[in-house]
Amino acid sequence: MKKASIFLFLSLMLILAACGNNAGKNESGTSKPENQAGQNSSAEKVTIKLYTNAKGDPGEPMMKLVAAFNEQNDHINVEHVALVQNNDSREMLQKLDVLSASGEEVDVVLLNNEGFVLERAGNGMLYPLDEFFTASNINPDNEYYRNPIFEGKHYAAMTDASFWFVALNETHLKEAGLAVPGFDWTWDDFREYSKKLAASGENRYGTYFHTFGEYANLIAYTDFKNPQLKEDGTLLFDDPSFEYWFNLRRAMEVEDKSVKPLADVLAAKQHWATDFMNGTTSMLPIAGYALDEAFLNTESYPRDFKITFAPLPRSSEAAEPGLTSISGSFLTMHKNSKQKEAAFEFIKFATMEGAELSGRIPGWKKADGKAVLAKIIGDKSDLVDNQVLSSVLFDERVHTAGSSTVSVAYQQQLKKVAEAGINKYLLDNSTYEQAEKYMMDEGQKIIAANP
Repeated sequence: MKKASIFLFLSLMLILAACGNNAGKNESGTSKPENQAGQNSSAEKVTIKLYTNAKGDPGEPMMKLVAAFNEQNDHINVEHVALVQNNDSREMLQKLDVLSASGEEVDVVLLNNEGFVLERAGNGMLYPLDEFFTASNINPDNEYYRNPIFEGKHYAAMTDASFWFVALNETHLKEAGLAVPGFDWTWDDFREYSKKLAASGENRYGTYFHTFGEYANLIAYTDFKNPQLKEDGTLLFDDPSFEYWFNLRRAMEVEDKSVKPLADVLAAKQHWATDFMNGTTSMLPIAGYALDEAFLNTESYPRDFKITFAPLPRSSEAAEPGLTSISGSFLTMHKNSKQKEAAFEFIKFATMEGAELSGRIPGWKKADGKAVLAKIIGDKSDLVDNQVLSSVLFDERVHTAGSSTVSVAYQQQLKKVAEAGINKYLLDNSTYEQAEKYMMDEGQKIIAANP
């Protein structure tokens, strides 16, 4: 009995030891890895879905970032989902809204406008990034030029920054005997340039304004943190800058005849770059996306002139030189994502360490913008003046009014009110007082509908 008891005791100890040695092993006898970022295991790549308005071609800016991330990352794979094939961001958003409502799993979304971010943060589509910024010791205000904030939370990280500037036909400048403007010029000076440029050639306008909402009052985008709302949350439409800008636009159209009339612009239904790139317009206030869309695109826009650049004019001689508007694109996290930490890993890479790989000026302040610009222009320095553009973009005086403390989900609706206001003023020949009343009334209706 004693021998049997000893045998049983030893057998039990061997079984317990075997169980202890197998702790943490799977059925194949290999150790179970720790979960990473909420994924199943480091041996399996977690796939996150990125939705953009891009086609997904390898040469597209975001696709370059996706390829670089996937190549260096052994536990996360980014899969691009193309919702449209025409780069139409509004159509893409319409389809995305339908997917979101149906509960489709979406991880990361590229939004090409700060207003788009605020809209979708307001309707609950997006997930705030603050907890991930904190965990990574990132202060977004120190990292990015623009930070869309809704109800005190950060909802996006900036991928590329489009600084606004004025593009000028260098040949036309020489014909008019004009120097390239510097940081001290004002919108009054801009008007004079436009008149002289128009007069220096046949069938030529000095300036082209497209139908973009920014052209309803560019001063609102440079001098104010929010182009439609004051920092107390009331409408900005009664600010004197609107009256000045509206009168400037009408004077340039009607009195000077140096700007293509808005009625003709609307009737033509043409691309924003057409008139400038074919040489029938001398100046074009525009943002940095113009480089790859038009200025360096000789296939779509062959030309025989060089483009030079100037800062956006000051609103007055008392205004700070170097104030500009900075727009851009933003990566956001979708609320439906089941791999939020993995999604943030891609967002962080694409907007910070990998930011210079996209081929666009990064929205990350710590990137070497001048080096990126030099790569963008490459061997096409005969088309655009790299030295002047670099100064316009990266001079120490260049700055933005910053992100507003006021953010609303209906920002894009207010932008459309400003567009309608200047259309009413220029097309219906209304008084400014009528146009302002229209904007204030319509704006108040939108605010009242969104308590």
